Amino acid sequence: MRSLTLVALLLAGAVPVAAHAADVPAADDCAGAALPLLLHELPAEIQGLLGRGRAGIAGLADTNERFSATDALSINPAPMTRFRWAGQGVDCYAVTLERGGFMRHIETAVLRRVEGAWRVMGMRAPHPAEMGKPGNAPAPEADAWDAVDISKIQWRATTK
Repeated sequence: MRSLTLVALLLAGAVPVAAHAADVPAADDCAGAALPLLLHELPAEIQGLLGRGRAGIAGLADTNERFSATDALSINPAPMTRFRWAGQGVDCYAVTLERGGFMRHIETAVLRRVEGAWRVMGMRAPHPAEMGKPGNAPAPEADAWDAVDISKIQWRATTK
């Protein structure tokens, strides 16, 4: 039973992309991406593919927007992914994302147009020039009280 639970947890965290970090072929790497872009400058199709416009933890926050860096869920959950940097290469985009949660990390999505639609070709560790900087987003601690529903607290007088 424990192994079944472990397998279910591992599958639940799987990234829905064509390849994973170590499996991105050099031809699909988009390593020479330049011309840094802001999130709103990316094609709308790419923004949607990465989660922009989705509510809650599945969404994509811009560098200066509320972001859930931890795995704690609140009443009004913030996106668990934050945009850090994007660059355009030859027929490709490299988009660096900060992922919140238990294993907080930064990764770069490599996107290419395949059969007329943008697709995530893989995820990889960002090159130093692709790290970007988080903007002036609210600190994760700012959301701490969103997780507390004061109306549910029952106060009892303790007397002895």
